[in-house]
Amino acid sequence: MITRRIARAGIAIAAVLALAGGLTACASATATGAACDQSQKRNMGVVAGSTANAPTTTLASSAVEQLAAVSKSNGSVTVVVPSGTPKVMGTTLVGSTAQDAIVCQNDQHNKLSEITTYINGLKATTPEVDFLGSIDRAARDLGAKPMGVLVVGNGLQTTDPLNFATSGVLYADPAQVVSDLKSRNLLPTDLNGVTVYWSGMGDVAGSQAPLTIPARSNLIAIWTAIIRAAGGTLSLLPEPASGTAASGLPAVSTVPVESVQTKTDWTHPIVIHNSELLFVKDTATFSDPAKAQAVLAQVVPSIVQNNQLVTITGTASKDQATNNASDLALSQRRADAVKAALVQLGVPAALLTTTGVGFEWCGWKSETDAGGAYSDALAEQNRSVILTSPGVSLCG
Repeated sequence: MITRRIARAGIAIAAVLALAGGLTACASATATGAACDQSQKRNMGVVAGSTANAPTTTLASSAVEQLAAVSKSNGSVTVVVPSGTPKVMGTTLVGSTAQDAIVCQNDQHNKLSEITTYINGLKATTPEVDFLGSIDRAARDLGAKPMGVLVVGNGLQTTDPLNFATSGVLYADPAQVVSDLKSRNLLPTDLNGVTVYWSGMGDVAGSQAPLTIPARSNLIAIWTAIIRAAGGTLSLLPEPASGTAASGLPAVSTVPVESVQTKTDWTHPIVIHNSELLFVKDTATFSDPAKAQAVLAQVVPSIVQNNQLVTITGTASKDQATNNASDLALSQRRADAVKAALVQLGVPAALLTTTGVGFEWCGWKSETDAGGAYSDALAEQNRSVILTSPGVSLCG
């Protein structure tokens, strides 16, 4: 367990937490309720901080849910800012050691609020971005039952050994990227059995050009392969990051994004999330047809150039359903709606086929938080449409 407190840059939160601890001791002296449970502590590493190529860091609700689960377990959080040179801010308790249940809950609530505010205020301190090194640092000393690692950022690292600013790296074969990192012993070493929750992957700001759907899909495939090779599991949190980059931040190199017309690589799935297509809840109707068409137009040239049959697969969230029947039908209708839109955009109907899998497929992710409660934010990550070429698995 790392024992150092949040460093001088975070002295405000450290002071608040210390004060809360002092108040806890006083209040607990006369308490008669049950003590906080200290037997199931679960720790989390957090990689977060505003950078010049991404929207200003604001923790999404699903990210806060992960921190809340740490707090309820009376665990600790280790914070790392993904600057070009990762900056370890330290480790702090976000739970409680109170001997009274009411005081305990109050401590947990206050410390969760403080750590959330603290993380939202973090900023890069050196040029460029290093997620790989930051994840490695954040994953150390998580304990026997880690809550996981929470990463907030767009995933566009601009330092070696994973410099996406180098031409072609964004479109590299994920297996080849992993092979290169593995051969140089550069994979994170403490991710065995750890879930990496990632918020905002592919969402950019500042001078960084927006990613196309194929570019975003390959970025996700690369990080999925890296984390899997390191023994972990990647779970993308559903809320997109938006807004402008914070001002006055150290410079970050731009990552070249190819024109979608030149992208014909169909060796892995192209995933289009519901947050991009915006289906009306429980229907196959686009809430904004013009926006949906703009999103789908990005893949039209690739489908036509590929000139192979593309399967459009609809997936759905379980939403606590007891069987897959209704979700299967809904996901099929959504796949059909995407096909109709692509045909309208000029894709020959003969190049497209559709299917729906509902929530029963290889990529389905849990929709309950660490405390076992259903979370619509986590369920949203299962609502998507996936395009695949012959012989390509839905899960890559």
